[in-house]
Amino acid sequence: MTTPSRLRLAVAASTAIAAGLLLAPPANAISGGTPVPDKVFDFVVRVAADGHGCSGVLLGPQWIVTASGCVPAGSGTPATPVTVTAGGTTAKVAALIPRPDRDLVLAKLATPIATVTPIALGRTAPAAGETLAVAGFGRTSDTWVPDKATTSPFSTASVAATTFGLTNANGHDTCLGDAGGPAIRTTTGNTPELVGISSRSWQHGCLAVTETRQGSVETRTDDLVDWIRAQAPELAIQCQATVPLFAVSSDLQLYNHPNPADGGPMGPQQSTIGTGGWNSYVRLLAGPGGLVYGIRANGDVYRYQWNGTDWTADSRAVVATGWTGFDDPANHNRITVDSRGDIYAVNADGSLSRRRYDNAAKTWSTENLGTGWNSYNLITGGGDGVLYARSTDGLLYRYAWDEAAHKWAQEKKLVGNGGWNAFTRISSAGADVLYTVTGEGELRWYRYLPHSDTWAPGPTVIGDGGWQQFSDVEAQRDSCTLVR
Repeated sequence: MTTPSRLRLAVAASTAIAAGLLLAPPANAISGGTPVPDKVFDFVVRVAADGHGCSGVLLGPQWIVTASGCVPAGSGTPATPVTVTAGGTTAKVAALIPRPDRDLVLAKLATPIATVTPIALGRTAPAAGETLAVAGFGRTSDTWVPDKATTSPFSTASVAATTFGLTNANGHDTCLGDAGGPAIRTTTGNTPELVGISSRSWQHGCLAVTETRQGSVETRTDDLVDWIRAQAPELAIQCQATVPLFAVSSDLQLYNHPNPADGGPMGPQQSTIGTGGWNSYVRLLAGPGGLVYGIRANGDVYRYQWNGTDWTADSRAVVATGWTGFDDPANHNRITVDSRGDIYAVNADGSLSRRRYDNAAKTWSTENLGTGWNSYNLITGGGDGVLYARSTDGLLYRYAWDEAAHKWAQEKKLVGNGGWNAFTRISSAGADVLYTVTGEGELRWYRYLPHSDTWAPGPTVIGDGGWQQFSDVEAQRDSCTLVR
Protein backbone atom coordinates (compact mmCIF):
# COMPACT_ATOMS: atom_id res chain seq x y z
CA MET A 1 0.00 0.00 0.00
CA THR A 2 1.17 3.55 -0.75
CA THR A 3 2.37 5.50 2.26
CA PRO A 4 -0.11 7.62 4.22
CA SER A 5 1.57 10.89 3.20
CA ARG A 6 0.94 10.13 -0.49
CA LEU A 7 -2.59 9.06 0.31
CA ARG A 8 -3.18 12.45 1.85
CA LEU A 9 -2.04 14.18 -1.36
CA ALA A 10 -4.27 11.94 -3.41
CA VAL A 11 -7.30 12.92 -1.35
CA ALA A 12 -6.48 16.59 -1.72
CA ALA A 13 -6.05 16.24 -5.49
CA SER A 14 -9.35 14.40 -5.87
CA THR A 15 -11.09 17.06 -3.82
CA ALA A 16 -9.66 19.79 -6.04
CA ILE A 17 -10.94 18.04 -9.16
CA ALA A 18 -14.47 17.88 -7.78
CA ALA A 19 -14.44 21.18 -5.93
CA GLY A 20 -17.03 22.76 -8.17
CA LEU A 21 -19.52 19.98 -7.42
CA LEU A 22 -19.10 19.38 -3.70
CA LEU A 23 -20.19 20.97 -0.47
CA ALA A 24 -17.71 18.76 1.39
CA PRO A 25 -14.21 19.46 2.76
CA PRO A 26 -11.24 17.09 2.40
CA ALA A 27 -12.97 14.44 4.46
CA ASN A 28 -13.79 10.96 3.26
CA ALA A 29 -17.75 7.63 2.19
CA ILE A 30 -17.80 4.16 0.72
CA SER A 31 -17.74 3.29 -2.96
CA GLY A 32 -19.57 0.07 -3.73
CA GLY A 33 -20.98 -0.24 -0.21
CA THR A 34 -24.45 -1.42 0.68
CA PRO A 35 -27.01 0.53 2.74
CA VAL A 36 -26.92 -0.31 6.44
CA PRO A 37 -30.17 -2.13 7.38
CA ASP A 38 -32.47 -0.50 9.91
CA LYS A 39 -31.41 -1.03 13.53
CA VAL A 40 -27.95 -2.18 12.42
CA PHE A 41 -25.00 0.10 13.14
CA ASP A 42 -27.40 2.82 14.33
CA PHE A 43 -24.45 4.28 16.22
CA VAL A 44 -23.09 5.66 12.93
CA VAL A 45 -23.97 9.36 13.03
CA ARG A 46 -24.13 12.15 10.49
CA VAL A 47 -22.00 15.18 11.39
CA ALA A 48 -22.74 18.59 9.83
CA ALA A 49 -20.49 21.65 10.18
CA ASP A 50 -19.76 24.72 8.08
CA GLY A 51 -21.98 23.52 5.23
CA HIS A 52 -20.34 20.13 4.80
CA GLY A 53 -21.09 16.64 6.03
CA CYS A 54 -19.04 13.90 7.66
CA SER A 55 -19.62 10.79 9.69
CA GLY A 56 -19.02 9.89 13.31
CA VAL A 57 -19.83 7.23 15.85
CA LEU A 58 -21.88 7.41 19.06
CA LEU A 59 -19.92 6.26 22.12
CA GLY A 60 -22.54 7.24 24.69
CA PRO A 61 -25.77 9.25 24.79
CA GLN A 62 -23.82 12.53 24.84
CA TRP A 63 -20.51 11.61 23.22
CA ILE A 64 -19.31 10.97 19.68
CA VAL A 65 -15.93 10.61 18.05
CA THR A 66 -15.19 11.85 14.55
CA ALA A 67 -12.27 13.00 12.39
CA SER A 68 -10.56 16.30 13.19
CA GLY A 69 -11.26 17.82 9.77
CA CYS A 70 -14.99 17.36 10.25
CA VAL A 71 -15.32 20.07 12.89
CA PRO A 72 -13.87 23.52 13.50
CA ALA A 73 -10.33 23.55 14.84
CA GLY A 74 -9.73 24.09 18.52
CA SER A 75 -11.08 22.76 21.79
CA GLY A 76 -14.09 23.72 23.87
CA THR A 77 -17.19 25.28 22.36
CA PRO A 78 -17.07 24.96 18.53
CA ALA A 79 -16.26 28.23 16.75
CA THR A 80 -19.21 27.56 14.42
CA PRO A 81 -22.23 25.31 14.98
CA VAL A 82 -21.84 21.53 14.64
CA THR A 83 -24.80 19.15 14.67
CA VAL A 84 -25.02 15.39 15.00
CA THR A 85 -27.95 13.28 13.77
CA ALA A 86 -28.70 9.66 14.71
CA GLY A 87 -31.87 7.64 15.14
CA GLY A 88 -34.00 10.53 13.91
CA THR A 89 -32.63 12.86 16.60
CA THR A 90 -30.41 15.88 16.00
CA ALA A 91 -28.27 17.42 18.73
CA LYS A 92 -25.79 20.28 18.79
CA VAL A 93 -22.19 19.74 19.78
CA ALA A 94 -21.38 21.59 23.00
CA ALA A 95 -17.67 20.88 23.33
CA LEU A 96 -14.75 19.53 21.32
CA ILE A 97 -11.77 17.62 22.71
CA PRO A 98 -9.19 17.03 19.97
CA ARG A 99 -6.53 14.35 20.25
CA PRO A 100 -3.30 16.09 19.17
CA ASP A 101 -1.52 13.02 17.77
CA ARG A 102 -4.50 11.66 15.80
CA ASP A 103 -6.99 12.63 13.14
CA LEU A 104 -9.63 12.35 15.85
CA VAL A 105 -11.77 14.56 18.04
CA LEU A 106 -14.10 13.64 20.89
CA ALA A 107 -17.28 15.72 20.96
CA LYS A 108 -19.85 16.18 23.72
CA LEU A 109 -23.46 16.79 22.70
CA ALA A 110 -25.57 19.48 24.32
CA THR A 111 -28.47 17.03 24.66
CA PRO A 112 -28.33 13.22 24.74
CA ILE A 113 -29.35 10.93 21.91
CA ALA A 114 -31.02 8.28 24.02
CA THR A 115 -32.79 6.31 21.27
CA VAL A 116 -29.63 4.70 19.88
CA THR A 117 -27.42 2.05 21.46
CA PRO A 118 -23.80 3.29 21.46
CA ILE A 119 -20.94 1.16 20.18
CA ALA A 120 -18.55 -0.58 22.55
CA LEU A 121 -14.87 0.34 22.58
CA GLY A 122 -12.43 -2.35 21.51
CA ARG A 123 -9.03 -2.49 23.22
CA THR A 124 -7.20 -4.73 20.74
CA ALA A 125 -5.56 -3.44 17.57
CA PRO A 126 -6.70 -4.99 14.29
CA ALA A 127 -4.55 -7.90 13.18
CA ALA A 128 -3.15 -8.14 9.67
CA GLY A 129 -5.75 -9.80 7.48
CA GLU A 130 -8.58 -9.20 9.96
CA THR A 131 -11.90 -8.33 8.35
CA LEU A 132 -13.59 -5.16 9.59
CA ALA A 133 -16.81 -3.44 8.57
CA VAL A 134 -16.46 0.24 7.66
CA ALA A 135 -19.54 2.48 7.61
CA GLY A 136 -20.30 6.09 6.87
CA PHE A 137 -22.65 8.67 5.38
CA GLY A 138 -20.28 9.65 2.60
CA ARG A 139 -20.64 9.63 -1.15
CA THR A 140 -21.05 6.25 -2.85
CA SER A 141 -20.27 5.15 -6.39
CA ASP A 142 -23.54 6.64 -7.66
CA THR A 143 -24.94 8.98 -4.97
CA TRP A 144 -23.65 12.36 -3.80
CA VAL A 145 -25.43 12.45 -0.43
CA PRO A 146 -27.00 9.10 0.56
CA ASP A 147 -30.01 9.09 2.87
CA LYS A 148 -28.62 6.14 4.83
CA ALA A 149 -25.19 5.07 5.94
CA THR A 150 -23.48 2.50 3.77
CA THR A 151 -21.07 -0.23 4.77
CA SER A 152 -18.59 -2.63 3.23
CA PRO A 153 -16.13 -5.24 4.53
CA PHE A 154 -12.45 -4.36 4.43
CA SER A 155 -9.31 -6.32 5.17
CA THR A 156 -6.56 -4.98 7.40
CA ALA A 157 -3.46 -4.52 5.26
CA SER A 158 -1.07 -2.89 7.76
CA VAL A 159 -0.98 -1.56 11.31
CA ALA A 160 1.12 1.41 12.47
CA ALA A 161 1.42 3.23 15.78
CA THR A 162 -1.60 5.51 15.28
CA THR A 163 -3.21 4.25 12.06
CA PHE A 164 -3.97 1.11 10.11
CA GLY A 165 -4.49 0.54 6.42
CA LEU A 166 -7.45 -1.20 4.79
CA THR A 167 -8.10 -2.75 1.41
CA ASN A 168 -11.21 -4.19 -0.19
CA ALA A 169 -11.29 -7.20 -2.49
CA ASN A 170 -13.72 -5.40 -4.82
CA GLY A 171 -11.75 -2.19 -4.90
CA HIS A 172 -14.06 -0.21 -2.66
CA ASP A 173 -12.68 2.76 -0.75
CA THR A 174 -13.97 5.30 1.69
CA CYS A 175 -15.21 8.50 0.02
CA LEU A 176 -15.84 12.14 0.85
CA GLY A 177 -18.20 12.28 3.84
CA ASP A 178 -17.02 9.00 5.39
CA ALA A 179 -14.37 10.66 7.55
CA GLY A 180 -15.01 9.89 11.22
CA GLY A 181 -17.12 6.82 10.45
CA PRO A 182 -16.31 3.64 12.35
CA ALA A 183 -14.17 0.64 11.54
CA ILE A 184 -16.07 -2.12 13.31
CA ARG A 185 -15.01 -5.49 14.66
CA THR A 186 -17.74 -8.00 15.49
CA THR A 187 -16.77 -10.02 18.56
CA THR A 188 -17.41 -13.72 19.11
CA GLY A 189 -20.44 -12.65 21.15
CA ASN A 190 -21.76 -10.84 18.07
CA THR A 191 -21.15 -7.45 19.68
CA PRO A 192 -19.86 -4.65 17.44
CA GLU A 193 -16.89 -2.73 18.82
CA LEU A 194 -14.98 0.26 17.58
CA VAL A 195 -11.31 -0.14 16.61
CA GLY A 196 -10.81 2.91 14.39
CA ILE A 197 -12.37 5.77 12.43
CA SER A 198 -11.99 6.67 8.74
CA SER A 199 -9.32 9.25 8.02
CA ARG A 200 -8.34 9.33 4.31
CA SER A 201 -8.21 7.26 1.12
CA TRP A 202 -7.63 7.29 -2.63
CA GLN A 203 -11.45 7.35 -3.03
CA HIS A 204 -11.27 4.69 -5.70
CA GLY A 205 -14.69 4.04 -7.21
CA CYS A 206 -16.33 7.08 -5.58
CA LEU A 207 -18.68 9.16 -7.70
CA ALA A 208 -16.79 11.62 -10.00
CA VAL A 209 -13.38 10.25 -8.92
CA THR A 210 -11.14 8.73 -11.64
CA GLU A 211 -8.29 7.63 -9.38
CA THR A 212 -7.26 4.02 -10.05
CA ARG A 213 -5.14 3.54 -6.94
CA GLN A 214 -6.84 1.91 -3.95
CA GLY A 215 -6.60 1.87 -0.16
CA SER A 216 -8.03 3.56 2.91
CA VAL A 217 -6.37 4.68 6.13
CA GLU A 218 -8.07 4.55 9.54
CA THR A 219 -7.14 6.27 12.78
CA ARG A 220 -6.67 3.76 15.59
CA THR A 221 -8.93 4.01 18.63
CA ASP A 222 -8.10 0.74 20.38
CA ASP A 223 -5.26 2.36 22.35
CA LEU A 224 -7.29 5.46 23.24
CA VAL A 225 -9.92 3.79 25.42
CA ASP A 226 -8.49 5.03 28.72
CA TRP A 227 -7.97 8.53 27.27
CA ILE A 228 -11.56 8.64 26.04
CA ARG A 229 -12.91 7.54 29.40
CA ALA A 230 -10.73 10.04 31.22
CA GLN A 231 -12.27 12.84 29.14
CA ALA A 232 -15.77 11.39 29.32
CA PRO A 233 -16.23 9.67 32.70
CA GLU A 234 -19.81 8.70 31.80
CA LEU A 235 -18.36 6.21 29.32
CA ALA A 236 -16.38 4.41 32.03
CA ILE A 237 -19.35 3.25 34.07
CA GLN A 238 -22.61 1.35 33.73
CA CYS A 239 -25.21 1.56 36.48
CA GLN A 240 -28.61 0.14 37.25
CA ALA A 241 -31.47 2.60 37.05
CA THR A 242 -31.35 2.93 40.85
CA VAL A 243 -28.99 1.90 43.64
CA PRO A 244 -30.67 0.14 46.59
CA LEU A 245 -29.51 1.55 49.94
CA PHE A 246 -30.21 -0.57 53.03
CA ALA A 247 -30.51 1.51 56.22
CA VAL A 248 -30.63 -0.20 59.61
CA SER A 249 -32.50 0.89 62.72
CA SER A 250 -34.92 -1.35 64.57
CA ASP A 251 -36.47 -1.78 61.12
CA LEU A 252 -34.65 -2.23 57.83
CA GLN A 253 -35.40 0.58 55.39
CA LEU A 254 -34.81 0.47 51.65
CA TYR A 255 -33.99 3.70 49.82
CA ASN A 256 -33.23 4.06 46.13
CA HIS A 257 -30.76 6.46 44.57
CA PRO A 258 -31.71 7.02 40.90
CA ASN A 259 -28.62 8.91 39.72
CA PRO A 260 -25.60 6.89 40.83
CA ALA A 261 -23.25 7.90 38.00
CA ASP A 262 -23.62 11.65 38.46
CA GLY A 263 -24.82 12.11 42.04
CA GLY A 264 -28.28 13.44 41.40
CA PRO A 265 -30.87 13.77 44.18
CA MET A 266 -32.21 10.84 46.16
CA GLY A 267 -35.51 9.37 45.03
CA PRO A 268 -38.55 10.31 47.11
CA GLN A 269 -39.66 6.76 47.86
CA GLN A 270 -38.54 4.52 50.70
CA SER A 271 -39.96 1.32 52.07
CA THR A 272 -39.69 -0.86 55.15
CA ILE A 273 -38.52 -4.32 54.08
CA GLY A 274 -37.84 -5.69 57.56
CA THR A 275 -39.79 -4.91 60.71
CA GLY A 276 -38.33 -5.10 64.20
CA GLY A 277 -35.16 -6.67 65.49
CA TRP A 278 -32.72 -5.55 62.82
CA ASN A 279 -30.72 -3.62 65.40
CA SER A 280 -29.78 -6.97 66.90
CA TYR A 281 -27.19 -7.12 64.13
CA VAL A 282 -24.09 -5.27 65.26
CA ARG A 283 -22.98 -5.04 61.63
CA LEU A 284 -24.95 -5.29 58.39
CA LEU A 285 -23.23 -5.78 55.03
CA ALA A 286 -24.85 -5.42 51.61
CA GLY A 287 -23.22 -7.28 48.74
CA PRO A 288 -24.15 -7.83 45.09
CA GLY A 289 -27.59 -8.79 43.81
CA GLY A 290 -29.53 -7.96 46.98
CA LEU A 291 -27.26 -10.07 49.18
CA VAL A 292 -27.31 -8.98 52.85
CA TYR A 293 -25.28 -10.35 55.75
CA GLY A 294 -26.18 -9.63 59.38
CA ILE A 295 -23.57 -10.22 62.09
CA ARG A 296 -24.60 -10.62 65.71
CA ALA A 297 -22.53 -9.90 68.81
CA ASN A 298 -22.14 -13.64 69.48
CA GLY A 299 -20.48 -14.06 66.06
CA ASP A 300 -23.39 -15.69 64.21
CA VAL A 301 -23.74 -14.55 60.60
CA TYR A 302 -27.14 -14.55 58.89
CA ARG A 303 -27.49 -14.47 55.12
CA TYR A 304 -30.44 -12.80 53.32
CA GLN A 305 -31.28 -12.15 49.68
CA TRP A 306 -33.55 -9.32 48.55
CA ASN A 307 -34.98 -9.95 45.07
CA GLY A 308 -36.38 -6.47 44.57
CA THR A 309 -39.83 -7.19 45.94
CA ASP A 310 -39.32 -9.69 48.78
CA TRP A 311 -36.82 -11.84 50.64
CA THR A 312 -35.95 -15.18 49.02
CA ALA A 313 -37.12 -18.38 50.69
CA ASP A 314 -33.63 -19.27 51.94
CA SER A 315 -33.12 -15.91 53.65
CA ARG A 316 -32.17 -15.65 57.32
CA ALA A 317 -29.96 -18.73 57.18
CA VAL A 318 -27.03 -18.92 59.60
CA VAL A 319 -23.99 -19.35 57.37
CA ALA A 320 -21.11 -18.74 59.79
CA THR A 321 -20.24 -18.55 63.48
CA GLY A 322 -17.37 -17.09 65.44
CA TRP A 323 -17.23 -13.69 63.69
CA THR A 324 -16.91 -11.88 66.98
CA GLY A 325 -15.59 -8.46 67.84
CA PHE A 326 -17.76 -6.34 65.55
CA ASP A 327 -19.83 -5.09 68.46
CA ASP A 328 -16.73 -3.10 69.39
CA PRO A 329 -17.16 0.36 67.79
CA ALA A 330 -13.47 0.34 66.84
CA ASN A 331 -14.07 -2.68 64.60
CA HIS A 332 -17.43 -1.73 63.15
CA ASN A 333 -15.97 -0.35 59.92
CA ARG A 334 -13.17 -2.88 59.60
CA ILE A 335 -15.25 -5.38 57.65
CA THR A 336 -16.75 -4.94 54.20
CA VAL A 337 -17.87 -6.72 51.05
CA ASP A 338 -16.96 -6.06 47.41
CA SER A 339 -18.95 -6.22 44.17
CA ARG A 340 -18.16 -9.92 43.76
CA GLY A 341 -19.55 -10.71 47.20
CA ASP A 342 -16.19 -11.40 48.84
CA ILE A 343 -15.95 -10.28 52.46
CA TYR A 344 -12.80 -8.55 53.73
CA ALA A 345 -11.95 -8.06 57.39
CA VAL A 346 -9.06 -6.51 59.29
CA ASN A 347 -8.00 -8.99 61.94
CA ALA A 348 -6.64 -8.27 65.43
CA ASP A 349 -3.06 -8.87 64.24
CA GLY A 350 -3.47 -6.31 61.42
CA SER A 351 -3.76 -8.85 58.63
CA LEU A 352 -6.43 -8.57 55.96
CA SER A 353 -8.47 -11.69 55.32
CA ARG A 354 -10.80 -12.36 52.42
CA ARG A 355 -13.69 -14.73 53.00
CA ARG A 356 -15.62 -16.23 50.09
CA TYR A 357 -18.89 -18.11 50.49
CA ASP A 358 -19.96 -20.98 48.25
CA ASN A 359 -23.74 -20.99 48.53
CA ALA A 360 -24.10 -24.32 46.77
CA ALA A 361 -21.65 -26.13 49.06
CA LYS A 362 -22.53 -23.96 52.07
CA THR A 363 -18.84 -23.52 52.83
CA TRP A 364 -16.39 -20.65 53.31
CA SER A 365 -12.85 -20.28 52.06
CA THR A 366 -10.48 -17.80 53.71
CA GLU A 367 -7.28 -16.23 52.41
CA ASN A 368 -4.80 -13.73 53.86
CA LEU A 369 -4.09 -10.80 51.50
CA GLY A 370 -1.52 -8.85 53.48
CA THR A 371 -0.48 -7.28 56.75
CA GLY A 372 -0.31 -3.79 58.23
CA TRP A 373 -4.01 -3.07 57.88
CA ASN A 374 -4.40 -2.13 61.55
CA SER A 375 -3.41 1.41 60.53
CA TYR A 376 -6.89 1.69 59.00
CA ASN A 377 -10.08 2.30 60.97
CA LEU A 378 -12.39 1.78 57.98
CA ILE A 379 -12.39 -0.30 54.82
CA THR A 380 -15.10 -0.43 52.17
CA GLY A 381 -15.40 -2.41 48.94
CA GLY A 382 -15.62 -0.15 45.89
CA GLY A 383 -15.77 -2.64 43.02
CA ASP A 384 -14.49 -6.08 41.98
CA GLY A 385 -11.51 -6.49 44.27
CA VAL A 386 -11.39 -2.72 44.89
CA LEU A 387 -11.00 -1.59 48.49
CA TYR A 388 -10.90 1.89 49.99
CA ALA A 389 -9.09 2.14 53.30
CA ARG A 390 -9.20 5.10 55.69
CA SER A 391 -6.23 5.75 57.94
CA THR A 392 -6.63 6.91 61.52
CA ASP A 393 -5.57 10.43 60.47
CA GLY A 394 -8.33 10.71 57.86
CA LEU A 395 -6.46 9.87 54.64
CA LEU A 396 -8.14 7.65 52.07
CA TYR A 397 -6.28 5.02 50.07
CA ARG A 398 -7.37 2.84 47.16
CA TYR A 399 -6.38 -0.80 46.60
CA ALA A 400 -7.25 -3.03 43.64
CA TRP A 401 -6.78 -6.80 43.74
CA ASP A 402 -5.94 -8.57 40.46
CA GLU A 403 -7.58 -11.95 40.79
CA ALA A 404 -5.86 -13.42 37.71
CA ALA A 405 -2.36 -12.39 38.80
CA HIS A 406 -3.26 -13.02 42.44
CA LYS A 407 -1.71 -9.80 43.71
CA TRP A 408 -2.52 -6.17 44.31
CA ALA A 409 -2.60 -4.33 40.99
CA GLN A 410 -2.86 -1.08 42.94
CA GLU A 411 -1.69 -0.78 46.52
CA LYS A 412 -2.06 2.10 48.95
CA LYS A 413 -2.83 4.70 46.30
CA LEU A 414 -3.56 7.98 48.12
CA VAL A 415 -6.84 9.31 46.72
CA GLY A 416 -8.15 11.39 49.63
CA ASN A 417 -5.78 13.91 51.18
CA GLY A 418 -7.58 14.33 54.48
CA GLY A 419 -10.89 14.91 56.19
CA TRP A 420 -12.34 11.46 55.63
CA ASN A 421 -12.63 10.96 59.39
CA ALA A 422 -15.70 13.20 59.20
CA PHE A 423 -17.70 10.17 58.04
CA THR A 424 -19.17 7.59 60.37
CA ARG A 425 -20.04 5.24 57.51
CA ILE A 426 -18.78 4.77 53.93
CA SER A 427 -20.36 2.37 51.46
CA SER A 428 -20.24 1.89 47.69
CA ALA A 429 -22.48 1.06 44.76
CA GLY A 430 -19.45 -0.36 42.94
CA ALA A 431 -17.36 1.26 40.19
CA ASP A 432 -15.85 3.69 42.74
CA VAL A 433 -19.18 5.35 43.56
CA LEU A 434 -19.13 6.09 47.29
CA TYR A 435 -21.86 7.02 49.77
CA THR A 436 -20.81 8.62 53.05
CA VAL A 437 -22.67 9.56 56.23
CA THR A 438 -21.46 12.57 58.23
CA GLY A 439 -21.71 12.92 61.98
CA GLU A 440 -24.42 15.54 61.39
CA GLY A 441 -26.51 13.05 59.40
CA GLU A 442 -25.88 14.14 55.81
CA LEU A 443 -25.70 11.47 53.11
CA ARG A 444 -23.11 12.43 50.51
CA TRP A 445 -22.17 11.05 47.09
CA TYR A 446 -18.63 10.83 45.74
CA ARG A 447 -17.21 9.21 42.63
CA TYR A 448 -13.55 8.49 42.04
CA LEU A 449 -12.38 8.39 38.40
CA PRO A 450 -9.53 5.86 38.13
CA HIS A 451 -8.87 6.65 34.44
CA SER A 452 -7.88 10.22 35.30
CA ASP A 453 -6.93 9.78 38.98
CA THR A 454 -9.39 12.51 39.97
CA TRP A 455 -12.74 12.86 41.70
CA ALA A 456 -15.91 13.72 39.81
CA PRO A 457 -17.28 17.20 40.61
CA GLY A 458 -18.81 17.13 44.05
CA PRO A 459 -19.35 15.91 46.64
CA THR A 460 -23.12 16.07 46.37
CA VAL A 461 -25.39 16.04 49.39
CA ILE A 462 -28.17 13.62 48.40
CA GLY A 463 -29.69 13.27 51.87
CA ASP A 464 -29.70 16.43 53.97
CA GLY A 465 -30.31 15.05 57.44
CA GLY A 466 -31.31 12.18 59.69
CA TRP A 467 -28.97 9.54 58.32
CA GLN A 468 -27.04 9.35 61.59
CA GLN A 469 -30.00 7.47 63.10
CA PHE A 470 -29.02 4.35 61.14
CA SER A 471 -26.39 2.01 62.56
CA ASP A 472 -25.50 1.01 59.00
CA VAL A 473 -26.18 2.45 55.55
CA GLU A 474 -25.13 -0.06 52.91
CA ALA A 475 -25.42 0.26 49.12
CA GLN A 476 -25.87 -2.76 46.88
CA ARG A 477 -22.30 -3.27 45.77
CA ASP A 478 -22.80 -4.28 42.13
CA SER A 479 -25.24 -1.52 41.22
CA CYS A 480 -22.51 0.11 39.13
CA THR A 481 -19.70 -1.55 37.20
CA LEU A 482 -16.67 -0.20 35.38
CA VAL A 483 -16.69 -0.75 31.63
CA ARG A 484 -13.65 -2.82 30.71
